[in-house]
Amino acid sequence: MKLERVLKSKGNWGRREVRLRLSRGEVRVDGAVVRDGQLLLSPFATVECGDRVLSQKTPRYLMLHKPLGVVSATVDEEHETVIDLIAEPWAGELHLAGRLDRFTSGLVVLTNDGRFSEALTRPEQKVGKVYHVCCDGPLLAEMRETLQQGMWLAKEGVTTQPAQVESLSDYEHRLTIYEGKHHQVKRMFAHFGLKVVALHREAMGPLRLDGSLALGHWRFLTEDELSAVFKLIINSGREFAKTGEVGL
Repeated sequence: MKLERVLKSKGNWGRREVRLRLSRGEVRVDGAVVRDGQLLLSPFATVECGDRVLSQKTPRYLMLHKPLGVVSATVDEEHETVIDLIAEPWAGELHLAGRLDRFTSGLVVLTNDGRFSEALTRPEQKVGKVYHVCCDGPLLAEMRETLQQGMWLAKEGVTTQPAQVESLSDYEHRLTIYEGKHHQVKRMFAHFGLKVVALHREAMGPLRLDGSLALGHWRFLTEDELSAVFKLIINSGREFAKTGEVGL
C-alpha cells in the first residue's frame, strides 16, 4: 500500500492535508522522515505523524495443535474455530497457512504475513505435508506403489506429485504429500476402498508439530523455525526471477 493512502485512511485527511504534512517532514516510516507519498510500504511498516501512530502491525507466526471437532476457519457460526483457541486481542488478524478438516488433528500454522503462508502453501513450492494415517484395512504393495507414482484426482483434473509412504503397520502409515487438495488423503485411500479412520498432520515443510504442545494449545514459532520458512521465501524469489514470474 502507498504511504499517501495510509495517511488518508488512518489520519482522515484529504489529499492536500496529506501533501502538506509530508512536505513539512511530519511523517515518519519506521522512524525515518519520508516526504514521498508514493512510497510503497511493507505490511509491517510503522507510520507516524507528529505524536500519532497511524499504522503499526506486529508480524505473528504461530503453530497450534488442532483437536478434532475444531474448524480450520477464522469464523464459524456452528463450531469452535482455531481462532477461538487463541485467546488474544490480535487473534482476528491471523489467517491459516493450510487448513485441516474438522475431523483431522495436528499441526496448523497461523500468521498475519501473506508471504509466509504462501511459502508453505503455493503448489510451486512443493512443500511436503506429513500425515499419520490410520485406515480400516491393509495397504497392499501395489497400492503403495500407486501412491508413490502419483494418482489422478478427477475432481481437479490433475495427477498428484509422487507421495512418500512409510508403513508403520498394516493399518498405520506415515504419508507425505505435496499438494493440499480437499480431503486429499482420504480420497487417495478411498481409491483403494480403504477408509481413513484417523488422520493427524505431523509436519509442513520444515515445521514439525511440537510434541510438548497439548491439544488445543499454541505457541509462537522459534527463530530457527522462522528462519527455515524464510529460506523458502528467498529461494522462491530466486526461482521466480529465473522464470520471469512475479515473486511473493
